[in-house]
Order: sequence, then C-alpha cells, then structure tokens
Amino acid sequence: MPTPMPVAADSTGLPDITWVTDVRDGLRDYAKYTTDAWTADGVNGIVTFTGAPLTVSKPPINYTIDGAGNFSTSSLLVRDNTAAQNYTVIVSGTPSGTQVLVNHDTGEIQWATAPVAGHAIQLSYQAVRWTVASITTALYAGLRAMFPRVGKTYADTSVQIQVNQWDYTLPNWCQDPRSRITKIEVADPYIPTEPFRPDIISWERVGLTTLHLPSSQRFSPVARLRISGWGPYLALGDLEPQLYHLPIWYALGVLLPKQEAKRIREDTMVPLTQEGGQTPGLLTQTGDYYARRFEQEIERLGRTMGPGYNVPLTTVYQRRRYW
Repeated sequence: MPTPMPVAADSTGLPDITWVTDVRDGLRDYAKYTTDAWTADGVNGIVTFTGAPLTVSKPPINYTIDGAGNFSTSSLLVRDNTAAQNYTVIVSGTPSGTQVLVNHDTGEIQWATAPVAGHAIQLSYQAVRWTVASITTALYAGLRAMFPRVGKTYADTSVQIQVNQWDYTLPNWCQDPRSRITKIEVADPYIPTEPFRPDIISWERVGLTTLHLPSSQRFSPVARLRISGWGPYLALGDLEPQLYHLPIWYALGVLLPKQEAKRIREDTMVPLTQEGGQTPGLLTQTGDYYARRFEQEIERLGRTMGPGYNVPLTTVYQRRRYW
C-alpha cells in the first residue's frame, strides 16, 4: 500500500487498521475466509472433566479493534444448522444460551451448554497467522522507539486557569521523561480576539505530571494556557506522512524473527526442501533488514528537540503590547 495522501501534513489521521493492513502485506498474511463443520456429540463445546471447547482448524481467528485498542468485531460466525440458531460471539464473561465465548488466539469456542448431540455446527471465520493485537503491539512499540530522535512539536491549549490553584496537570505528551516544555503563554480571556501573550515568566515542572505556576492567580478563571514543546507521538494517526512507514518496518523487524520460534517448536518435523522450503534463520535475517531500515530512517529524519529554529519577527516587548 502506498503512503496515504497528502504528501505533506502534520498528521495522516488514519485509523490503526491502516498500519495493521500494511504489516500484513509485508508478512504476506492476508486474512482469508474459511469454513469448518462439526457434528456435536453432546459432551464437547464446554469445559468439563470429560469435555473441551471446540477448536477451529486454522487458528488464530481474525478480529478488529476500535480506536482505543479494544475488541470491536469478530470475523467468526457460528450457526447450529439443525436448530436454525445463530450465536452471538463474545470475548469475555460467561456465555448465555444464545452466545459463544471465543478465544481468537487459540481458536477455542465455548457454549453455555454443550450443543445437542447430532446437531450440525457450521463455523465461518477469517484465518490469519498474526492477530490484530500482536501486530498492533509491535506497531506501538515502534512508535515509542521513535522518540526522542523523532518526535512531535506540540502547542497545547487544554489547561485552563482555576481559582486558588497553583499546580496543574500537564498534557499526556508532557508526561514522557524525555519530553521538553519550551514556552508557556496565556490568553486572558480565552476568546478568538484575544492573543496569547508571553506573560508566564516563572513556572516549574514538578515531576512528570505537574506544572507549578506561582503567578496563576494573576489571571482570571477564563484564561487558558498554551504550552509549547516537544513530545512523543501518542497514536499512529498522529504521524505525518513522511514517517508513515517507520512503525511498519519496526513491526516487521519484531514479528518476522518470532516465526523462528515455530520452527524451533516443530524441530522434529521433516524439513521442506522444495518450493515451500525455508532456510533456517532466513526470517531472522529478514527481520534484521527491516530493523536496520528503521534505524537508518530514524537517523535521517531525526531533528533537534523542540519546535526548531524560529526567526523572531517581533520582539518580546512588542508581543506584550498588543494594540
């Protein structure tokens, strides 16, 4: 998939699934629908001393997540053809009579009670090699690894002055120990016709979460701070297009060597030597290639912490005297 448009912007604003899809493309792990059929025996389908959950033939099962990283929808469809009963898929809790509990990683499916013996159970799902959670974890590990060599310039206006309050909670991007606050301004009142002024002369950063303002009560309760600084990207969608591929290369560098663990676990199997064969260590070498690309781009795109060099077209004195 090519880098999404626009070519230059402060962020792409794309959902996480866009990066997940690109990683799947690099792994050649395309979600593919498959079907399983099972004839219930009246014992299995639940966890007992004599029974076990039903396991699909090609785990794991693909699913999607929402913007907060939580489970959203499953590709799994479960139907009792004999009873003409469709089941609702859940991922936690105890299933009711019309629900099935699924573990997408292992492919295990559990009913509230064992399906009636002789009933034909039909399953449809997308089979994948890597779950969304595994890919997303690798992508966000890459996002964290980018900072502070590659970070984002912030101008945050979320902090409002409060009555008789001198300590304020800093924005999330400030709470990284490598982040930097470069400037604090105030607009009093916070309205479109009132400019931000450099009137916050004394301030202190206490720990990673608190901003102490000795002069906060000089301003009214409708005043708002503008905190400028340098911090990490908090979400994949915050990345500008020039950085789009960095988390993808990091994720590939992490995930590909993990496939060697499967080879180690299956070391008693007869090795493939024809078209489907794979030289031992090849996936690790490929992962190292992507890891090197990530590091090279980090060095090339890295820049000085903070908003960067800015020519002062107006002096501080002039900015204090708006007409």
